[in-house]
Amino acid sequence: MALVFNNVTVPQSGNVIYNGTSLSAVKMGATEVWKRQKTVYPGAPVANTQNLGYGPYFTVTNNGSDIKVDAFGGTERGWGRVIHGPFSSAGYSKLYFSALRAYITNAFSKVSVSLGDINGNWVQRLIYHDTGESLGGYDVTFGSGDLFTINSANANYYLILEVDSGATARGLNATIQMNGCYLI
Repeated sequence: MALVFNNVTVPQSGNVIYNGTSLSAVKMGATEVWKRQKTVYPGAPVANTQNLGYGPYFTVTNNGSDIKVDAFGGTERGWGRVIHGPFSSAGYSKLYFSALRAYITNAFSKVSVSLGDINGNWVQRLIYHDTGESLGGYDVTFGSGDLFTINSANANYYLILEVDSGATARGLNATIQMNGCYLI
């Protein structure tokens, strides 16, 4: 939420300075009325893309403000990850997405969003779903009301979007589509 003070609007990405100190939050009494946020995406570049399955069955579409990571189950397994960063979580304890949709239409498939390192090793899983033998049916959208607590604040992280679609001849998929990630 933006802060309006003396007809000046301060967005969450802006700064509030009081007595020479940059504040991370502003309270009116006991009620928080503004909290600084940091943009991870768009902003943090794609640092690494790893195609871990059969090449043609993993795709990434990124226009700079919206990214779609997709794995298709064909005659082989589609599996890959996109790694954004690095970014520092210093001074922040939560993360949220303006819109992140994770969906699976295939059996033996997974989607996950994690904080981790440049090699794709996760430190903290934020979102994870595995269909197992069932035929997909997972379709969830996370928005600004879904807050994720960062377990190790004050760390340098990469945001990892990973999709894994089992091998079927039907070409079904596992997809993550995101258009904003923020620290607060």
